[in-house]
Amino acid sequence: MKEWWWKGISPTKAVSKEKRLIRQALKEAHFSNIKFNQGHYYFSGFAEKNHKIIYFSISDVRHFPNDNSVLIRTAKHTKDWTGGSNNYAKRNKESIKEIANKLIK
Repeated sequence: MKEWWWKGISPTKAVSKEKRLIRQALKEAHFSNIKFNQGHYYFSGFAEKNHKIIYFSISDVRHFPNDNSVLIRTAKHTKDWTGGSNNYAKRNKESIKEIANKLIK
């Protein structure tokens, strides 16, 4: 998603692309109940696996176009916005799956 504005990608399309990537990665890692909380140009959400919950988030794509990371941390429930320690995955499926799975062990 880096430098999306130079490639003619709108912020809205950039967010959709990132949501799709995270949803696919978490599904491949066998997470369920994947829910997104949509901001205008950013999002966060929760997913569950083995009765454990993770929180994930990306920064506003307009202000942080070169931020190539996804924040992932443990959560006690789907309203736990503060959760455990911050962990960062690269914005690719393998990295997201690796960090998400590590946190639910």
